[in-house]
Amino acid sequence: MATKAYIDHIETLEMNEEWGVITGCVRQATVMGLTGTDWSVMYDVLDDAGIPPKGSYLDNDRGSHLHLVTRNVKMIDKDKAHVTLTYGPFNDRGQRLFYDFTTILGRNISGKMQASVAQKATNLFREAGTGTEELIVLEHTYPTDDPDYSDRTISQTGQVDVYIPQRTFTIEGVKETNAPWNVAENLIGAVNKNSWLGQPMHTWMCTEVSWEFRDEGNYFMSFAFQHDPDTWNPTAVFIDDRTGRPPDDLIEGLGYKYIRYHREKNFVKELGFYVIGPAQ
Repeated sequence: MATKAYIDHIETLEMNEEWGVITGCVRQATVMGLTGTDWSVMYDVLDDAGIPPKGSYLDNDRGSHLHLVTRNVKMIDKDKAHVTLTYGPFNDRGQRLFYDFTTILGRNISGKMQASVAQKATNLFREAGTGTEELIVLEHTYPTDDPDYSDRTISQTGQVDVYIPQRTFTIEGVKETNAPWNVAENLIGAVNKNSWLGQPMHTWMCTEVSWEFRDEGNYFMSFAFQHDPDTWNPTAVFIDDRTGRPPDDLIEGLGYKYIRYHREKNFVKELGFYVIGPAQ
C-alpha cells in the first residue's frame, strides 16, 4: 500500500502540432513515496499521488481540446514510478455546441444535409415558388348521346403521385449540459415554430437526439431533423360518400384542415446556436 505517495515532478516529453494546432501531448510524472511489491501498488500510484484523472483536460484548459487518453504506470524502483500521460482530442469531438445561447449570438455551427426521394400521393396543387396551393380539379363535358350525363359538365378532384426530396439534416458536436435527456425531451417529435434553415414553420421535425458522456458537464451530442415541404401537419379532407372523392369546391379551414398536432419549438433557442446556411 502506498504511504505518502506524491508527484515529484512532471515534464513534457512530446508535443504534436498540425497546421498551428496542438493535436497531442505526452507528459511523464515521477511519483515517489511508494511502498509495496504487488500489483496493487500500480493503482496506488494513480489513486493516491494526485495523477490527473482520465478524461481531464490538458492543464485543466477546456479550450485546448486535448484530454487525457491513457495513463501508463512503470515502476523504476521500489518506491518510485513513472506515469506516462498521453493527451489527445476526442476522435469525434467536433465543434463546440455552446449551451448558453446568449454568449454566441451570430456564431455559426456546421451541419450535414442528406436527401432521398420519396413518393407521395396528393390531391393538392402547389404552384412552384408562390407557396399557394389549391385542390386539383378536373372536369369533363359529356356528349349529347351519353345515356347518363348528356351535355353535362362534371367536375371532380384529382389525385397525383409526386416525388419530393426527403431531406435529413444532422448536427453533432460537444454540448455543455448536465442534462442531455432534458435536451432530447424538449426536441424529439417537435416541429419548428419559426422559419428555420430558410424553410417555413412546421416543415422541420426533430427525429433523433443521441449523446455520449465525455466529461463533467460535456456530452458529445447528435441531432437529426427531417424536412417535409408539405409540413408535418396531417390533413383532414371532407369526402363525398357518393363519389368517394372530395368535392371540387372545398374551402381551406372548412372542407380541408391542417391539424396542428405536433409540439412547436423554436429550434434556435432550444439548440442554443445558429447553423451555417440560410437566414433563420
